[in-house]
Amino acid sequence: MLKITGCILVICAASLLGMERAERLREQYRQTEYLRQLFLQIQSEIRYARSPLGEIFSYIGKNAGMPYGAWLLELGERLKKRDGGSFVCIWKTSIGECLKASALTQTELLRLLELGERLGTADVQFQVNAVELYLTQLAGSIDEMRREMKTKVRLYHCLGVMSGMLIVTLLF
Repeated sequence: MLKITGCILVICAASLLGMERAERLREQYRQTEYLRQLFLQIQSEIRYARSPLGEIFSYIGKNAGMPYGAWLLELGERLKKRDGGSFVCIWKTSIGECLKASALTQTELLRLLELGERLGTADVQFQVNAVELYLTQLAGSIDEMRREMKTKVRLYHCLGVMSGMLIVTLLF
């Protein structure tokens, strides 16, 4: 009876690990999609309101969810104070501090860093074009994630169960 209980617990634990990994993948997709929505708002604010970037980030950050709300609010505050030097330095520092723990991939974080090099340095049209380019890249990433997610979620679930069964078989 104790062996059967142990086998069931091992299989359940391995299955939960697979489910947790699948949920991480789903969260990565949700956060990337939410980031796209935020940058659509930022692009609209740059294009139509023509406000300074610090005000735009503060305005959008008040209504944004975590971790992006805190990131945008901090970015807006630092830009108002200009305590961190140039826009690019403030942008990179805030991403490193606020978005490090987010579910974004390294590729998306690098793209965000590259976007910061193009924002805040030129006229409104150049900034709108830079955000549009970023949104195009982000849309490609989202499509790729969506295609991969269908198979990977099933794969993680199956691998969790199968690895649990393998461990049980090896132990007994």
